[in-house]
Amino acid sequence: MSIQAGGLQVPVSVIIPAAGSGRRMGGGTAKQFLPLRGEPVLVRTVRRFSECPLVDEIVIAAGDVEATRALVGHMPKVTRIVQGGAERQDSVWAALQAVHSRPRIVAVHDAARPLLTADVLEGVLQAAADHPAQVVAVPVQDTIKQVGPDGVVVATPDRSTLWAVQTPQVFWADVLVRAFRQAIADGFLGTDDASLVERIGVPVRVYRGHPGNLKLTTPTDFRLAELLLEEEARQC
Repeated sequence: MSIQAGGLQVPVSVIIPAAGSGRRMGGGTAKQFLPLRGEPVLVRTVRRFSECPLVDEIVIAAGDVEATRALVGHMPKVTRIVQGGAERQDSVWAALQAVHSRPRIVAVHDAARPLLTADVLEGVLQAAADHPAQVVAVPVQDTIKQVGPDGVVVATPDRSTLWAVQTPQVFWADVLVRAFRQAIADGFLGTDDASLVERIGVPVRVYRGHPGNLKLTTPTDFRLAELLLEEEARQC
């Protein structure tokens, strides 16, 4: 099922960069393959998109293509698993070139964010029908200090203007392709996909997400995710 945008049915492709090594987790297993309540993180992440009625296809950029194919290649809507790159940006670009026809809407989501809720996913996809760049984010709760190289505080930004960005980040495909081509031409490496889109002058809008949409980076993140899933199971 596609999204209604500008009087047209626009297909939705999801890109999941899953080539990270997870060095901060320790051990020799990439974090997307680690179990979370008895199920690999990547399986949980892919299932969220497989079950979304608005999603048409899922393309995964993997570090270990064969292991990834064995794990999730059979799951609904997974159409291609491509070789990822050294940087996340390289992986997204490889997957972006592998999506099916354009025009379409493309959502990019971290493999290590398995707790994305269905309502946030469907909401940000629908929002993208009206605006070419949307990022899921949550308001910052802590006071943030800008600090100089000497360790001295330079400024205290107004917390009401600060948001912590998550994924998915959702774009019209032509906008995202243009942003990546410009970044490649300039040798620019961004911290997220939205930063590339910002560089070409396309406004990026924030879609309010949920604090539980954790990126699993450290063992502490995994323990917190386990607790959140346990709470969710009790409420069902």
